[in-house]
Formats: sequence, C-alpha cells, structure tokens
Amino acid sequence: MRFLANSCRQAGWQVYAADRFGDRDLLDAAAGFRPLPSDLDQAEDPFPEWPDAPFLFTGGLENHPAFLERLAATHPIAAASPSAVRAVRDLAALARVAADVGLRVPQTHSTPAGLPLDGSYLVKPVASVGGQGIALWRGGPPPPRPSHWQRRCQGISYGVSVVIRERASAELLGVCERLPCRNSTAAPGWAYAGSVTVPTPAWADTVLAFADQLASQHGLRGVVGIDCLANDSQPITILEVNPRPTASMELFERTHGLSIARCHLDAIGFASPQTTGPQHSAAPASGKAILFTDAAMRIEPDFADALAQCAAEWSVDNALPVLADLPQHQTCVPAASPLLTLFADAETSNDVNACLLERLSQLRTLCNRFSGS
Repeated sequence: MRFLANSCRQAGWQVYAADRFGDRDLLDAAAGFRPLPSDLDQAEDPFPEWPDAPFLFTGGLENHPAFLERLAATHPIAAASPSAVRAVRDLAALARVAADVGLRVPQTHSTPAGLPLDGSYLVKPVASVGGQGIALWRGGPPPPRPSHWQRRCQGISYGVSVVIRERASAELLGVCERLPCRNSTAAPGWAYAGSVTVPTPAWADTVLAFADQLASQHGLRGVVGIDCLANDSQPITILEVNPRPTASMELFERTHGLSIARCHLDAIGFASPQTTGPQHSAAPASGKAILFTDAAMRIEPDFADALAQCAAEWSVDNALPVLADLPQHQTCVPAASPLLTLFADAETSNDVNACLLERLSQLRTLCNRFSGS
C-alpha cells in the first residue's frame, strides 16, 4: 500500500489510504488514513466521508469481489471489472486461456481425496495473498478456510508485470525473479519475501499473449501481475494472476522512473493530473527483500534510530529510500511476521541479490539485539 500511495502522489493525486498496518511511511504519504475492516466479506462502505475519487486497490482485495461490488455503488473503482476479477481468480478459467497459448497451470483438486502425502502436493487457501497459508500436504485435518490442493511444480518463480489498455495489446512493464523466503528461520516457507529485476526472458512474449487472451475473453484491464514458474524442459506454468498493482512493480519505478499508478489509472480510463515520473536510480537492476521477525518485538525509539543510521549509511550514493514499510513506534510485531522492506540497486541482478543478503544479515543482527533474543 505504501508503494502505491507514493506512486499515486507522483501522478498528481491526493491519497486517502486504508490498510491493516498504518506504517509510518504510508501515513506520511496519505492525506487521510483509516484501518481496513477485518471482515471484508461483511463490511459495507467503510469510506463514506472520503472524496468521490477513483478507488485503487492492492494487497489481495481481489479475493473479496463482493466487497468491491458494494464499494462500486458509492465510489468509482479504478480496477478491472468484478467479472474480470472473478475470472482471473478461477483456476479452471485460467487453465483454458493458458492452453490456448501453449502454457499450463498446475493440476488442482478441490479435495485431498486420493492424493499422495509425500510432499508432491501443496494445500493453498483459495483466497490467498503473498503466499500466506501455503503448506506441503502431508495429510491431517482439513484447513480451517476454503482451500485447494495443487501439484507442486518445479522451476524458477517469476513475476511478469504488464499493462493492458482498451483495444491495445498487453505491454510488458518488466520481469522479476522472486526471492526465496530464506531470511528468517521462523517465516513461512512460501511467504512473499521479495523480488529482483531480471533481463527480459525469451518466454515473456508467450506470457504477453496469455495476457492478451485474458483481455479479449474476460475484459481484463489495467496493470496486472502474472506469477509463473519457468524451467528449461517444460512449458511455462501460470500460478496466479493478480488483477492490480503488485508488490514487485515498484522496482520498475526505481529502474525506469515509471509511475505504476499512472500506468494503471490511465489504462482503466482515469487521466492523471501530472505526467512527470518518480525519481529513479541510475543502476539498471533493483531488488527488494522483506525482513521477517524471528521473535516477537516491540518497536522502540532506539531501534528506529538504529534503522535510520543503517539507512543513512546505505543511501550515500542513492537518493532513493533503502528502507520502507516502517512500523510505528510501540507497535508489537509478532514472531514470523514481516517487519520492513529493504531495497538495493546495482549493475546486475546478481549484485543486487548479494547486497540484499548482506544487508538482511545486518538487520537480523540488529533485530536480535533489540528483541533480546
């Protein structure tokens, strides 16, 4: 949310924000803030007093199309239509479109009956975000929320970012390789842990063709994130389509000076007030990593000061932020939870990855010192 709020400001919009965290840098970017309701499936319009302006969402709200439909009765929704959102979250519909262009989706089952218990299948929440709740299926009681069981596929995980405009072919914004969740012994293994930009692979054209089919068959529009697996021996596997700006897209703002919010809003039909782009790095590659807590900790002023000192040291040759999503003072962060976001910019993807790992190690040492573990 913090990234999207800043991106909207770069496009000339005044931002009113709602999420479940209220990090310091989001509050700095927003003219108004409200906590997001905990039960979106039952929530009515939580923003009746806010300006009549485009409502732009991220962070998994596509899992609550009924809420978006209710919101659309009182606010203009800067997003794909609810029918398009439902279609791209339907794995059977995605499988048909993928097959049309020579791609595939993982074999998926609505129940675990008869499935092997050897770790070759994953159990995944139907309404998931950021890899939360995904686990190896080894039997046991059914999960507490609606889930499906998906064959585990091999390959490198990528996020392909595209923008789809009315009566135009899908345009590639960039490709990122997803980082493994390796920076915390306590963090869940499939949680989103960050991304690094990579040169455009040859197979990206096929994913663009897939996006074009989603647009023509289901009316998908705007900035879209397509999660996929790639290896040398099999067709590209489509894992998920996110019909909105995604977490990795801010890296293209750092490398190219794009405003992702402007790209999305313009594609949906909302002209942005300004045309200047955000400041960007001179380095051709960029990455971000999510730091997870090993142990529960409270954010005290001394810890915040130590983070600021790290940021100052790492920002000597870069005017862009190197730390973001900073929790407010006195926030209690549970163990195995995302704490903050770390950035690095360099000449190559490998250099970015090495820099992120080194800085993550320093930050984990800092966390351990201030959490007393």
